[in-house]
Formats: sequence, C-alpha cells, structure tokens
Amino acid sequence: MTAAVVVTPVPAHVPDHVLVMALHGALDYTNADRLREELTAAVGEGHRELLLDLSPLNFCDSTGIRILLSVRRLLQERDGGVTLAGLNSRLARIFRTTGLIHAFTVEPDLAEAVGALNARPGPE
Repeated sequence: MTAAVVVTPVPAHVPDHVLVMALHGALDYTNADRLREELTAAVGEGHRELLLDLSPLNFCDSTGIRILLSVRRLLQERDGGVTLAGLNSRLARIFRTTGLIHAFTVEPDLAEAVGALNARPGPE
C-alpha cells in the first residue's frame, strides 16, 4: 500500500477528556509509525479517551492494528481507553477472529460512539 493515512479531528459534543479523530485512507507499515506519533501528540496530556472514526479507513494491515494497540496501552495507563467506530466488514472480521474486538470499545458508527461516551461517568 502506498496511500497515506490521514488523521483529522472530528467536531463532536464530548467531555473535555475525550479526543475524537477520524482515520482516512490506508494504514499500513509505510505510515504506521507516523500515525502513532500523530495520535500520541494529539492526545497529549489532557486526554484519557480517544474515539477513532474508522469508517473512512479503507485498509489496515497488522502493523496498523499494532499501532492502535500501542495507543490503547498509552491511554490505559491514564485509566482511559480507545473507542473504535465504523469498522468496515473486513476490519471487523479481523478484530472478531483475533479476539481484538474485546480489547477496544467498538461501536457501529460515530453517532453511537459519541452517545456511549457521553453516557459514561466522567473522570473523578
């Protein structure tokens, strides 16, 4: 894959400790490290939850999945986590088959993910 993955902020009415981003394009070994750096910088110190809209993502290889797990680990250290929204059928199948579906909060689409995050109690 040679197409780049593009990370864009998504405006959403969520608590301040939640960052909402969308991934567009193809996530693979050629751009995974850059994505990790971008997401790590974006979450900074002020966020403990990350909501990733993956509906615009048309490809993700195992290196990309490793990056998602890396960001998840970072946020778990802050007593937070990563919510994934809008997994395409191929990615959803990979997550179910490997058991990774249980490593993340997964919602069918961005609207449901925002609703679920807003329904959770805030940080202490």
